Amino acid sequence: MSWHKIWTVARTEFLTAVQTKAFLASLLMLPLIYGLSIFVQFFLSKADTQTRAFAVIDRTGQLARAISTAAQMYNDHGIYEPGSSGDAKKQIAPRFEPTIVEPAGRPERELLLELSDKVRAGELYGFVEIPADALDPDRSGPLAGDQAARLRYYTGTPTDMGLPRWLEVTVNSAVQQARFKTEGVDASKVLRAMTPVKSDTVGLIGRESVTGVTGAEESGKKLDPIRTFGPPIALVAVLFVTVMTTTPQLMQSVMEEKMSRISEVLLGSISPFQLMMGKLLGNVGVALLLATLYLGTACAVAVKYGYGQMITPGLLAATVLFIFLGVMLFGSLFMAIGSACNDMKDAQSLMFPVIMLVMLPALFWSVVLQKPASPIAVGMSLFPPATPFLMLMRMALSPAPPAWQVILGIVLTCLTVLATVWAAGKIFRTGLLMQGKSPSFTQLIRWIWAR
Repeated sequence: MSWHKIWTVARTEFLTAVQTKAFLASLLMLPLIYGLSIFVQFFLSKADTQTRAFAVIDRTGQLARAISTAAQMYNDHGIYEPGSSGDAKKQIAPRFEPTIVEPAGRPERELLLELSDKVRAGELYGFVEIPADALDPDRSGPLAGDQAARLRYYTGTPTDMGLPRWLEVTVNSAVQQARFKTEGVDASKVLRAMTPVKSDTVGLIGRESVTGVTGAEESGKKLDPIRTFGPPIALVAVLFVTVMTTTPQLMQSVMEEKMSRISEVLLGSISPFQLMMGKLLGNVGVALLLATLYLGTACAVAVKYGYGQMITPGLLAATVLFIFLGVMLFGSLFMAIGSACNDMKDAQSLMFPVIMLVMLPALFWSVVLQKPASPIAVGMSLFPPATPFLMLMRMALSPAPPAWQVILGIVLTCLTVLATVWAAGKIFRTGLLMQGKSPSFTQLIRWIWAR
């Protein structure tokens, strides 16, 4: 194998790619997305302070006053953002304005229709109906089954959950207070006895904390969820964006060279494997350049918010390694598709399995985050198409995978890359002579093993 020829192709591919407008667009894509998201959140996610006027139909006759009192307290203390001096600064939540409606023997459907018309007309935001059996635990509790009395909230905006959630908490609190009073129980003593004990998640105690070795202050510390889950999620996101930004364009590049017959001239002085490997390495250079920007941005954000120590040099090195492997693996798969097809319409049917392989690790991210040492997490992290994503995620979590698993995953991925590049070269050589309808998967397999 002539590495000089591979290097020449790789250098040409890299220089050609970085001088295009598409590369500049991909270079700025992530910062633009982040900037746009901040812009949208800042200008479009302003607090909704529209007053929520609602009606209360209290068929128990005992809870409406408690709801009015709770709404007044909420409006006085719960909807304003405190300033630096402790004074109210600005309103950050809507006011709740209840109106008590007395049933007064009116037909139920007629009353509900009247209030529904007021909601449609904009006079009310919604209304709540408290059943007559709400104070009876036997009629409203879980033992009552499907026939249990339920709180009913009527609204024309079911996606807004602020008011119904507040009503559920407030009404249930009032129901409990009424039940305590009926049973002759001191509610304050019960609530005091039910005060929960808060908990913290801390790291394991290290032996150095007993022997007095420097660094003992790090053991047994309270664990920050951001420090625990932030690095694996951020690094895998960078890997995923880099792979999806750089690898699909290899398919287009191979198809263009194939249709323009440039490759026929190249194959006169270079083997298909060398050509594919050179193009792939050139694309890896582009990917690493993008990853440098993305990782640099992530590190800068982490340092700004006091989380710079989360991303260690070893973790950054692992990220670069798995970006290299991920781009090599999926780039070779996209090159194989480009080698077999004559236009994008033909390539779309063959792209679907590759896209599914890229998305496959996402199905197991939650499993790996929760149980990084579970059999399914270990097994999937050793499956080459998922290894770059899941092994990197496991390395950023605790407990980290054993060294033999990391090495085995890297070896399996490298072997898969070499096999895929070799197969892409075989497909490319045969595909140059094929025109018309795109081949099936069965035909592609025959091309790979053809001499």
